Amino acid sequence: MKTSASPWPFILAVFGASRLFFFAVGALAVAFLPGAAPIGDPLEPPGLLNYWAHWDGAWYSEVATEGYAPRAPESTAFFPLYPMLIGLGTNIFGGPAMWGILISLASTLFTLYFLYRISEKLFDERAAKYATLAMAFFPTAFFLNAVYTEAPFLALTTGAVWAAMVRRDLLLAGILASLAAATRNLGILLLIPLAYEWWRNREEFGGMRGLAPLALVPVGVSVYTAYLWVRFGDPLVSARQQGEYWGRTLTNPITTYENAAATAAEGAGRWLDPVPLFLGESAGPSLEASNTLSLVFLVLVIAAVWVAFFVLPPGLSVYTAIITLLPVLTPSPSFPLMSMPRFALGAFPIFLVLGFLLSRSKAGSAIWFAICIPLGVALTALFVTWRWVA
Repeated sequence: MKTSASPWPFILAVFGASRLFFFAVGALAVAFLPGAAPIGDPLEPPGLLNYWAHWDGAWYSEVATEGYAPRAPESTAFFPLYPMLIGLGTNIFGGPAMWGILISLASTLFTLYFLYRISEKLFDERAAKYATLAMAFFPTAFFLNAVYTEAPFLALTTGAVWAAMVRRDLLLAGILASLAAATRNLGILLLIPLAYEWWRNREEFGGMRGLAPLALVPVGVSVYTAYLWVRFGDPLVSARQQGEYWGRTLTNPITTYENAAATAAEGAGRWLDPVPLFLGESAGPSLEASNTLSLVFLVLVIAAVWVAFFVLPPGLSVYTAIITLLPVLTPSPSFPLMSMPRFALGAFPIFLVLGFLLSRSKAGSAIWFAICIPLGVALTALFVTWRWVA
């Protein structure tokens, strides 16, 4: 398969255009829309562009500067690699919001490169370009500007698969996957596509001996678990917070869907009445509207997973299904599909599927981006003004 000499001019153009787009939308929203009253604690840190550190971004900023202890055990739900990197930056100069954004931007650039190369390897150059565009301008891609783990997690997960599939280096893949698992516990699921890639090319990788680097993948989670054991006397304290603080519990997926459909119907009216949604003093309307948005994204995810089993290697297909549908098994009481639009962004094989499909239909791609761009504007405006998205 013939590949392009260098994808960097295209990637840099997409990166620059998409990041500036979301930054501009965020700045305009903060300038012209009233902010909602923040919910919960901690609040965003002081400093330039701190409105990109709302919600989880405020947690990561505080962990980066003050550690886990001040708000333990709830703070332990936030894995350590990203706040550690932010903390290292703040020791040099600047605040956590600035460093969180810089790390996210750098990670996004690498993500787009890795995604392009993986798509090019699996399909062709045209599909690679569309996959890159699909991710960069996804409606929740503003999180790639924010103080959230989406960008570093994507850089490490795409990097691990790129290292195995394109560069043919399982040691590098194992190291990147271990770092992904130190960013989010779901990084350990990279064992699935990496093990499949080894099995498919086991002779090239040196047989059973070549499997050894994959033992690195769980190290990121293991080191954090050991730290929690020593520091707080409970190695599972982080996992427990999903139930104790966020209310997530193991649930029959059919029950989750029924609850999601009911809450989505109730929240649909919020999208039809944008005044309290975008101008009200409370984040409540956006929380209710998020149930409708989450159900829409669940449908998108299910469709993408279904197509993935036809067009992607089995390892990537299974990885996509598990990482996107796990939230359905552990819903939150009032928001059954909480954060589904953001979780969809973090499952990079979805964009391989989108790139494949969009590259084969000019009309389909035009419709897709005609929907994504205005929806991205609306969701960015909600997020930077302390309203809930995902």
